[in-house]
Amino acid sequence: MSYREIRNVTEMLRALAYPRQVSIENFRSPNFKLVAEILEWVAHRFDPTARLNFNLDSQGERVLFIKTVVLLLLQRARVTLNPRKLYQADGYAAQEIHVVLKILYEAMLERPSEENSSEWTVMKSKINAKRQEISRIRQLASEIPQTGAMLFDLLNKEVVAREKRVRALTNSLNLADVETNIRSLVSNASDSQKTVEDKLANINNDEQALDMKIDRRKREYEQLEKRLAKLQSFRPQYMDDYEKYEQRLKELYQLYVIKFRNLTFMEQLALEVERSEKEKTAELEQSMRQTVEKMRSEVAKAAPIESLQIEDINRNEMKRPAVFGNMTGAGLSDEDEDEEDEEEEELVDFNENLDLDDEFMTQRRASLQRTENVMEDGSDNDDDF
Repeated sequence: MSYREIRNVTEMLRALAYPRQVSIENFRSPNFKLVAEILEWVAHRFDPTARLNFNLDSQGERVLFIKTVVLLLLQRARVTLNPRKLYQADGYAAQEIHVVLKILYEAMLERPSEENSSEWTVMKSKINAKRQEISRIRQLASEIPQTGAMLFDLLNKEVVAREKRVRALTNSLNLADVETNIRSLVSNASDSQKTVEDKLANINNDEQALDMKIDRRKREYEQLEKRLAKLQSFRPQYMDDYEKYEQRLKELYQLYVIKFRNLTFMEQLALEVERSEKEKTAELEQSMRQTVEKMRSEVAKAAPIESLQIEDINRNEMKRPAVFGNMTGAGLSDEDEDEEDEEEEELVDFNENLDLDDEFMTQRRASLQRTENVMEDGSDNDDDF
């Protein structure tokens, strides 16, 4: 490896119109991608139809690529390269590439003269003649085994053929028998000829019959096509009624779908109202029970207090002189009057709640009646349909 060889490689690549700029610094360190591209370009210069696998991801693929290029250049350019130096992809690889590039560069520098052109023409004619000879030799080489096999079979049959030939030569021929055999063969040949002629005549008749059938079928086909065209262009009388009823059917189906949806929605709404009514009734019963329990507890608490008050009043009356009338009125205290007022208010509230429940039940019955009417109307329309 020397500086001059690397410089010559770069200059030769530039002179050979390599599609990439290559400098000396590219070979200072290993650059396998650049070396692979140069080798691929050189290989295609020697053999444009060469197929190289340029997938260089793994080590095995790179080694296979180098081996393929070295073998190709050995076959096409008769140049032996060192694959180890090429795999190094540095200045040593440039030294190996220089050998191949030198051949291409020298071929580019040489200019063909008249003498060289005449010599080249003679050489080209000789090469074509040699190619023709080679093709002829290959053909003969392929025919030799077949001819030898056929000759071998014939030689094997010679033993039997010899006996038959000797027997035929030793036997004397009877001319009458020969004439009879020949006449029989001639008659058989004439009979077969007549049979063939009859068949040919029958074939002509069959062809004519088939042609007539084909013509008849064509005419029938044309008539059927015309009839089909007439039927397609003809509009039946019932088509108007059919389209009208079809449109009516679509409208009725849309109405049916709407009513079915409304009915489903109202049934769902009725179920929700019934569930809410049950919840309200349960809450009302619970509140009534709580109210009754509260009233009972208040009455139970107020009973001993009233008994004690009554006893105190009786004692006081026994001690005081008899007085007719009372400022409080009817012998009731203020506390008793307040309790009575509260009880009356609770009874009024309870009656109001009962009135509200009656109104709600009335509204519920009216909504159910409307739902039944809508369902009856839907059934009537279905019956009409």
